[in-house]
Amino acid sequence: MEEAAGEEALSARKAAATVALSVVVGLGLAEGLTRVFLPIYDPSGQFEFGYEVGDLNLAPPNTVTRQTKNTGDFDVTVRIDRNGLRDGKDVARAAPDDILVVGNSFAWGWGVEARERFSNLVQADLGVPVYNVSTATDIKGDEELLAYARKLGARAHNLILAIGLENDLGIYDGDGGFPHFSADAPRRGWLAETTAEGGRWLQRHSAAFVLMVTAVHGTPWLEDLAVRLGLIIPNFEGFPQNVYSPEMIRSSADLVQSIAKGSRTLVLLIPSRGLWVGANREVEDRIHGAMVAALAERGLDVLDMRPLMEAGGQPLAYHFAHDGHWNRAGHRLAAKAIAARIANWKTERAPR
Repeated sequence: MEEAAGEEALSARKAAATVALSVVVGLGLAEGLTRVFLPIYDPSGQFEFGYEVGDLNLAPPNTVTRQTKNTGDFDVTVRIDRNGLRDGKDVARAAPDDILVVGNSFAWGWGVEARERFSNLVQADLGVPVYNVSTATDIKGDEELLAYARKLGARAHNLILAIGLENDLGIYDGDGGFPHFSADAPRRGWLAETTAEGGRWLQRHSAAFVLMVTAVHGTPWLEDLAVRLGLIIPNFEGFPQNVYSPEMIRSSADLVQSIAKGSRTLVLLIPSRGLWVGANREVEDRIHGAMVAALAERGLDVLDMRPLMEAGGQPLAYHFAHDGHWNRAGHRLAAKAIAARIANWKTERAPR
């Protein structure tokens, strides 16, 4: 009896080992075949920030990488210069009458080719050198980016400062750094919570996983099933909802004013998607209006993209379908408006 039980247990272990080995071999084969025959899904060489300059998180200098979205929204080349910036020109050569663009990931050009960013389009339109000094940051980071450009030798006194109202606002006074004043984003299901970290690892290391996720996003019924299971968060449910705070408005506007001091500055306001989707629209509308008014009260020249994006009745058409950043159409719209606003900068003497 004991001998039979032992043989049965051994047989079960062998079966389990066979299944496990088959799974490992199958996954390895799928990974290898994907990398060989579908190299576009190979996650190696993907762009990541990681070059620290003080409190700034820039890109690794002198690198060429790819930035892709597994939903198929974008697949672009990212070229980084020796200063950790995404600009083909050395910002140290920025002359007094040239233009600096300082801002967050929108200004950096998340998801679009460098030539498609509003900064590059403005340069092509006006024929004036435009240096893009941006990264994924907030308003405090904008201040540090401008200081970094000055330290490198930039002498440009013309500034386009891009401020995002979805997640750039905060209380910047004192030593608090950046205590973002927002409510929690909608909670994710337990399955999404437990698989998120593993999914992020696989996204960076497995071509087969990237292929699978891309296929899910490209198949409506599979994507809908993944959403219902809690594996995917819909694009318009994954961002924080701002809370109205007079202190937040005052502090953010004061910092923008401080950054603009000494430069001829155009403040580019990037609206929150919360104006048009979700349950927080009334609050987002109040915040947006208050920030526009606060900047105007401080004598700043403000280009508010909201009315321009709403003019056609489809403001979200300027964003990627599955990513919160502007697509090419969004950058073109911004570039046209910026160029029209600053066209006379070429003939006016910049402040010294």
